[in-house]
Amino acid sequence: LFDLIVAFVFSVYLVFSKDTLKRQSKRMINVWLPAGPAKWIIHAGSVLRDNFHNFVCGQTLEALILGILCFIGMLLFKFPYAPMISVLVGITALIPVIGGLIGGGIGAFMILTDDPSKTLPFIIFLVILQQIEGNLIYPKVMGNKVHLPGLWILAAVTIGGGIAGPVGMLLSVPLTSTVYVLVKEATNARERRLKETENASAEKCEESKEDDFDLHSIGTFLKDSDDIIDSEKQENESSSKTTAKNPRKKKQKTKND
Repeated sequence: LFDLIVAFVFSVYLVFSKDTLKRQSKRMINVWLPAGPAKWIIHAGSVLRDNFHNFVCGQTLEALILGILCFIGMLLFKFPYAPMISVLVGITALIPVIGGLIGGGIGAFMILTDDPSKTLPFIIFLVILQQIEGNLIYPKVMGNKVHLPGLWILAAVTIGGGIAGPVGMLLSVPLTSTVYVLVKEATNARERRLKETENASAEKCEESKEDDFDLHSIGTFLKDSDDIIDSEKQENESSSKTTAKNPRKKKQKTKND
């Protein structure tokens, strides 16, 4: 009881001092760590906070859905203590996966004291309801809240429960969601950098091809110009030689003119 009171007081203190703690934590991180790691840690803390908030909201919604379904089923099958047991199942469902079973166990004991013949049908009904909730409703609701696929939610709850029991089940979903979001962001950023590098390389290749083509064109033009000049020179030289060999014909032609 004393530990419960201390935990409650500490939780209230954290709630009312969260802004101060947040500001102090950011200040310490920015002062004592390099800019890159400090920025990443602050971002990871922000993602973790958002995931815990979304997890609590999703878990509350899931518990409310389970409590309503339990109440409707108990009314249909005419089980005793339907309102009380439904509320109990809904409250205990705040504990992931096994919370509803805990509330159902207490509810089965209550029904046993009133009508023992309905205890076994109630247990069967609650087990079926819990299976539907755990495999269909819970992954869908929590997946939309924490942006985590249903398969990963089931794996996180199973592994977390195996490592740390109910506490592991409670913390496994937001922690897994945080890791999932951070890895997804890092993967997308790396993929964008790779695409930018590929695009830059392709542009450089195209520019180099254009430069090579221009140089080739200029070289061809210069070569053609040299050929033309050489041919003109050869023609001039041949005509000069012809004139030098036949000077008399040139003079006779001049007299005739």
